[in-house]
Amino acid sequence: MTQTLDRAATTRRSPFGAAATALLALAFAAETGVAQERKELGRMWTFEAAPVGWFQQAYDWQPSQEWLDHARLSSLRFGRKSKDAPGGFAFFCSASFVSPHGLIMTNHHCSRDAMAEVQGKADWLKDGFYAGAYENEVKLPGYVMTQLVRQQDVTKVVNELGQEAVLKQAQEQDPAHTHQVIALYQGGNYQLYSFELFDDIRLVCAPHGQSAHFGGDPDNFCYPRWGLDFTFLRAWKDGKPVDSKAHHFAWRTEGAKEGDLVFVTGNPGRTGRLQTLAQCEFLRDHFYPQQLQRIHGMLDGMYKQAKESAEKEKELRPRILGIENQRKAFQGYLDGLKNPRIMAIKQKAEAELRAAVAKNEELQTKYGDAWDQIAQLQQKKVEAAGDRQKMMKLQQEEQAQQKRIGEACFAVYGTSIPPDATMSLRISDGLVKGYAMNGTLAPYFTTLYGLFARHHEFAGAHPFDLPQAWLDKEKELDLKTPFNFVATCDIIGGNSGSPMIDKDQRIVGLIFDGNIEMLGNNYVFDDEVSRTVSVHPAIIIESLRKIYAAGKLADELEQKAAAGK
Repeated sequence: MTQTLDRAATTRRSPFGAAATALLALAFAAETGVAQERKELGRMWTFEAAPVGWFQQAYDWQPSQEWLDHARLSSLRFGRKSKDAPGGFAFFCSASFVSPHGLIMTNHHCSRDAMAEVQGKADWLKDGFYAGAYENEVKLPGYVMTQLVRQQDVTKVVNELGQEAVLKQAQEQDPAHTHQVIALYQGGNYQLYSFELFDDIRLVCAPHGQSAHFGGDPDNFCYPRWGLDFTFLRAWKDGKPVDSKAHHFAWRTEGAKEGDLVFVTGNPGRTGRLQTLAQCEFLRDHFYPQQLQRIHGMLDGMYKQAKESAEKEKELRPRILGIENQRKAFQGYLDGLKNPRIMAIKQKAEAELRAAVAKNEELQTKYGDAWDQIAQLQQKKVEAAGDRQKMMKLQQEEQAQQKRIGEACFAVYGTSIPPDATMSLRISDGLVKGYAMNGTLAPYFTTLYGLFARHHEFAGAHPFDLPQAWLDKEKELDLKTPFNFVATCDIIGGNSGSPMIDKDQRIVGLIFDGNIEMLGNNYVFDDEVSRTVSVHPAIIIESLRKIYAAGKLADELEQKAAAGK
């Protein structure tokens, strides 16, 4: 197995004679044209196939290979050790280095389970936490961060020998790193990703739980929004903070303005944009309705248990929040699939791909009947409802047909379209931008004024109640401070904790949610009104300095004198 350079990176390193310039222009034009035509497949680009032509055409700007490498190495994936997960780790969120001293930024909701496991008799989930010094940072046993250090195309070897053989060889050749084979395009392409593993992760700072989740379930997946959903962790190695001077994102407290180009680097969990129309209809008519019925039953039972005692409520709180999030997400996915416009886009895209396959005799022979096979399997799944063994067998057959469709898609479009999310690192481009909603306009950012207004408009009733510390400091706070804001970047679950950066790779936001319209993007991407929702860096600094007495941490982020020492 040898390192394979991506086409765009190889082209950029070529000498620029007239012929090379012409070839580059043709490649960029083709890449841009397909990206525009297949926009329903979104903008979750892999770093090995970053669409520099699309960036140039859409924004009159393109990143250098050094820019891409720095963004990749400053980005992290958050997970925990798990015997049941492939490779021994289960990953669930994104994160990033944000100082030279191993400081990591992610979401409060990504770290709440870890906090609950180490808080003991304290209630850090409710009251917040700030270490104040290196020696007070609390180790989170079993939790890890990974940093993607190398990518390699292994499609041919995987198809010949299988993923296990590839992993075994990678581990023998490079035991210093952990490795994962990533199936892209439903198995149309395979990449071997190699990671630096950080397994000494410590808690540095977290806000009050009610500040992080202000608005609770009613505001979840909604905007305008006032969620202070951040946590700061730190990676340690050999008894001291990791040296991250070479690769971390700088901080831009003032954030981005409306219309600015921004990027999200993170690990979207799963999308189904290459799934067929028949599969989407099965999900719409059978899978999601059944799952929602099950989830409602679970929540009813847990809420009854939580009422038994304060201790029981504290124990169940993280799980209830997680399942409420899943409930609302599944409802959003279902609503998206019920949208005739979304299904029409899906139908059109599928017809165009099948037509492209049909024009090529070799592709038609190899893949032409895959869509019909998938449709037949959906009907068999309906008939097998309740029979677990039959359902598992049908799902295996379905995966084989999905791989055929993925191979066909990759043969037609290559890397000019992004693959579905796989909890692997992606970069997504977009613009800071408000949108039309409910017959009016949603502003691109909210402020502290709105937070206090929402508290008072609901008379401080939960979940619109502010912690007393915020009420006590109201007169000292700058109420014009931006709080949350929106952009058109392409995200999904797993992107929680992702940094949002500008062209200079400065932090301008922290992804923690999307609006309700974004949930339909699970199967068809559309950025007309769907938006990412981020925590603004200004409110993070304002709260650290004035609410949490964490000026030292704010100095580290803003890299002021003696920060981190």
